[in-house]
Amino acid sequence: MPRLTARERREGYQREYAFQQRHGKPFFPHVVFHDTIVSLIVVALIMGLSVLWYVQFGAIPTDPMAERTGGLLGPAYEAKADPGVLGYHPQPDWYFFFLFELLRIFKTPQLLIVGTIIIPTIWMVLLIGWPFIDRNPDRRLSRRPIALAIGVMVPIVLLTLTFYGSKVPAEGGAASTEPGAAAFAAGACSTCHVLANAGTAGNVGPVLDEAKPDYATALALITNGQGAMPSFKATYTEDEISCLAGYVATWSAAVGTTPGPGAATAKDYPASCEKAGGLFAGTVSSASGP
Repeated sequence: MPRLTARERREGYQREYAFQQRHGKPFFPHVVFHDTIVSLIVVALIMGLSVLWYVQFGAIPTDPMAERTGGLLGPAYEAKADPGVLGYHPQPDWYFFFLFELLRIFKTPQLLIVGTIIIPTIWMVLLIGWPFIDRNPDRRLSRRPIALAIGVMVPIVLLTLTFYGSKVPAEGGAASTEPGAAAFAAGACSTCHVLANAGTAGNVGPVLDEAKPDYATALALITNGQGAMPSFKATYTEDEISCLAGYVATWSAAVGTTPGPGAATAKDYPASCEKAGGLFAGTVSSASGP
């Protein structure tokens, strides 16, 4: 598209303005009427949702600490916070889930500023400045590929981050006392893998509760590494590696105190943890071991 001179732009604007004066609709009462109707619809929708939320409230509980239940739109109020509960899993409101997920991606202290300040600031500057950057008057999307790509990708990225931020498993919940759990949660394993029994929520490696590795697989991966996973042969002793492999095989996809499907493959667990001692020893429960 040829670049217009200032005179040509001014003449084009004057022609458009004259045409709109002859054929366009006036701001009052046309635009005012439409804005009023839309505003009334929005207010009516908010009032309708408020009424729906209210009529679905459950009975007022006799226990002042208890939650008052609700319906489709959530409870009237939640239970009073108990300072004695150590397994509380705080989460932000849904519209901050994308920032919550960014904090999980840039979790190291050196990168926190990237997820909390730099990336959101870049998005905000693009949102505010894009009308001044892209001044193409053409309304056809096919002729504005860059604007179209940004307009499509930004919502996709935000929705994706929001989705994954809402699915973050509880971290730092009730600590498992099984052999190997404390060592798993305190080491590099916790930053890469999700394992419900250990209360970890890493987002680099596979979710162990879904992968359900057997003892031999876990032992080989911890010892030799694979792909992005490093070898821990020089980090842990044989007993410690055997303990971690046995713990992963036994408690991946576990249901409560019932070990997972790979428990039968961990023949040396929890004996290897007792040999390793320290964090690896844990407290053996009645359900531990195959």
